[in-house]
Parts: sequence; structure tokens; C-alpha cells
Amino acid sequence: MPTRRARIAVPGDPSAVAFARDRVLTQVRGWGVPLNAEKREALKLVASELITNAVVHSEGLAMVGLYYDQDGGRLLLVVHDSNPEPPRRVDAAADDESGRGLALVAALAAEHHWEPTGRGKKVWAAFEVPAPPSPARAALLRRRLRTLTPRPYAPGSRLLAVVVGL
Repeated sequence: MPTRRARIAVPGDPSAVAFARDRVLTQVRGWGVPLNAEKREALKLVASELITNAVVHSEGLAMVGLYYDQDGGRLLLVVHDSNPEPPRRVDAAADDESGRGLALVAALAAEHHWEPTGRGKKVWAAFEVPAPPSPARAALLRRRLRTLTPRPYAPGSRLLAVVVGL
């Protein structure tokens, strides 16, 4: 299956971050990406961090790219902004309200990096996701599940009686 792609334009306003993050999660859910709760929360936090950085540290529109390679088991989140400066990790004190974002991205994503572009930079984070079962394997699993499903008693069928001694 080819890679699925989506792009989301984000105005340069911090109030747009929540909408863009939710749009990322909605798109991933719509594609049927098999994310457990932990991976979904990791994607949510990384998307929030990268989109917030783009909106706060650049001027104007940011662009979010989302790419899902089902065969390769990889989900890629790319955020483009107009600021050519590289993202900087800051040593945040315990009471600082910011400065931990890139450390969070490093901890939650399988890979992350940034690259300069002609009009700014792109910062990306990759997530490994399990590949969905092949159609043949899915059919086999459905057949096995059917054999485990209790069937109602039908008159005339054999019954196996178990006697328990007291």
C-alpha cells in the first residue's frame, strides 16, 4: 500500500495549536493506524510540542505534514516553519514552565531531527507502529475466533455431561 499523506495549515496563533494537534489525531484514527493508548498519547504530546514551537518561534503560517507507511510500519510527523534557526534544547530548571519540549520529543519518538529548508526549517518525528495483519492472516484469525465463540444449544445435538463428585 502506498504511503498516505495529509497536510494541515496552522495559522501563526498559539490558539490554533490545539486544533492542529486534534486534526493530526483525527487523521491518524481515520487511516486506521493501529496505535495503542501509549503511542497515541506520545503522538499527541509530540505534535503539541512541535506545532507550538513552530507557531511561537516563527512568523506566519506553519505547515504540518503527516505520512503513514503502512507496509513499513512508520508514522512521520513533519512541521515546517519560516524560522531558519535550529531548534535548541534548553536545560530547564524544575520550576521553569518551558524548555523541556525537545527532550520530550526525543524520549517519545523513535527518531527525530530537523533540516533547513529554502524558507525556514522542518522538524520531524517518526513513530514505529505495528503493521496491520495481512488479509489472509486476518481471515485466519476471524476463523479461529469463530471456533472459540460459544454456540447456543440446538435440540438433537450431542451434549457432554460432566459429573463432579462431592
